[in-house]
Amino acid sequence: MCGIAGAAGTPDTNEEVKKMLAALGHRGPDACGTYQAKGLSIGNTLLKITGDMLQPLVGKGALVLNGEIFNFRELAAEQGIKTDSDTEVLFALIETKIKEGETPTNAIFSVLSRANGDYALAYALDNELVLARDTVGVKPLFYSLENGVEKPKIAFASEKKAFSSQRNQIKSFPPGRVMSFDIRNGRLEEKSLTIEPPQERISEEHEAVSSLRTALEKSVEIRLTKTSGIAFSGGIDSTFLAALAKNIDPSISLYAVGLPDSHDLAQAQRAAEIAGMEDSLKTRLLSPEEIEAAIPNVIYSTESTDPMKIAIGLPLYFVAKTAKENGKRVLLTGQGADELFGGYSRHEGLLEQGPEVLDRAIYSDLKNISTINLERDDMVTMANSVELRVPFLDQEVIKTGLAISPELKVLKRDSLYIRKYILRKAADGLLPSELLWKEKKAIQYGTGVQKVLDRLAREAGFSKREGNHIEKYLKQVAANEGSISYSGKRVPY
Repeated sequence: MCGIAGAAGTPDTNEEVKKMLAALGHRGPDACGTYQAKGLSIGNTLLKITGDMLQPLVGKGALVLNGEIFNFRELAAEQGIKTDSDTEVLFALIETKIKEGETPTNAIFSVLSRANGDYALAYALDNELVLARDTVGVKPLFYSLENGVEKPKIAFASEKKAFSSQRNQIKSFPPGRVMSFDIRNGRLEEKSLTIEPPQERISEEHEAVSSLRTALEKSVEIRLTKTSGIAFSGGIDSTFLAALAKNIDPSISLYAVGLPDSHDLAQAQRAAEIAGMEDSLKTRLLSPEEIEAAIPNVIYSTESTDPMKIAIGLPLYFVAKTAKENGKRVLLTGQGADELFGGYSRHEGLLEQGPEVLDRAIYSDLKNISTINLERDDMVTMANSVELRVPFLDQEVIKTGLAISPELKVLKRDSLYIRKYILRKAADGLLPSELLWKEKKAIQYGTGVQKVLDRLAREAGFSKREGNHIEKYLKQVAANEGSISYSGKRVPY
C-alpha cells in the first residue's frame, strides 16, 4: 500500500511529481522514490506491508504500484520467480510480455487479467504511460488530461490533494480501465477489465452456502498479515470476518469506536463476548470534543464537505487511528457485503419488482461502490497510514456472490424480509444464532457521531428547519480551517 503520482508534458515533471508525492506522504511514510525519463516522471511513497521492495521498479520500463496482488505467489511459482514482493512479480510478468513483443497496454491487460488484487498502477515505457485500476476500484486513482493543447499533458495521483491544477479538471480513473497515453501526441489506447456475469447461477441454498463460505475463508486468509486488525461493529459482516480470521490468527485484534453508551460499542462488546473474542476487542470511547477536533482532518482527508461522507468517515478515521496506535498497518472491513448480498432496505422493494430487478441493482451497486464508499474509506484510513482491505470484494467472493440467485440474498417469508440471508446462513455454525440474525444501525448513527454533528451545526447557528444545517456547518469549518487542499497545502474551501 502506498501513494503513487506522475506527470507528463509539463515543463518540469520531476519537480512537479516530487511536490505531488510530498502531499501523499501520509500514504507511505517508509520510503519515497521517483523515475524520470524525457518529458515524464512517476513516483511512489511506500508503506511496507508485503516485502521490502522499493519503488519505482526499473528495467525496460518503470512501475509504481499502490495496492496488493494477493495471488502473487501462485503467479511467481508459475514463472519460477522467487520473491516475497508482489510488486516485483507483477513487474517481472509485465516486462516478460514486453520482451515478447506485446504493447504496454496489452502486456498489462494480460497480466492483470490473471491477478487477484486491489491496485492502482502506472507503467512507463519510452513515450508511453499506462495507468490501470482494479475492477471494483478498491484503490483510488485520479487523473487530469489536457489533450487539446499544443503539447498534451497528463497527471495522476492517489488523491486529489496532490494536484496543483483546478479541481474541475481532476477525474476519478474508471475502475477496471487500462489506459495508455502517448506523451508525444496524446493518443489514447484503452482496454477494460470487467466484472463478468456468471455463466451459471447457484439457486440451491446448500451449494450457495458452501461456495460462499469457501470463498470468504480464502479471501480473509490471503488478506491477513502480522499487523492486521478488524474494524468491528458487532454486525454480521464484521463479526463473520472476525470469526474467520480467528481461525487463522487467534490473536487478531478487533477495533470498535463510539460515544459512551452508544449502540455500536454495546453491540461490539456483546458480539465479541458471544463469539468468544472479548479479549481481542479494543474499544475507544469518543467524546464530542474529540469528534469536533477531528472534523477538519476528515474534511481534509476526504476533500469533501458532504455530510454523509464526513459522518461515515469520522468513525472509521478513529478506528484507523486506534489501530495505528496499537501497531497495526492493515484493517479488514465488511465493506461490500451490503452491495453484493442485498443488505439495504431498498433491496426489499427491488425484489418485489422481480429478482432480475434486484440482480441489476446489485451490479449497479458494485459498479458505483468506489465513488460512493471505497474512496472515502481509503482516504480516512490512509490519513493514519493504515491500509484498508475488503474481503467481501475479493474476485472469487464477487464471482460467487453474483452467481447466487437474488432470492437467496433477500429472502421473503410471509410478509417479512431477511436481508443478506445467504451471508447469514454461510456464517451459521461459526457464529451463535443471536448474532446471525441481528440487524445493525448505520455507523454514523450507531456510534453517535451523527448526533454530535447535528448538535455542533445547531450550536454554530445553523437552523435544522432551514435545511442542510450540517453541510453548512462543515463548509464553515472547511473555510475557517483551510481543510481542502492542493499540492499538500491547506487552502480555503
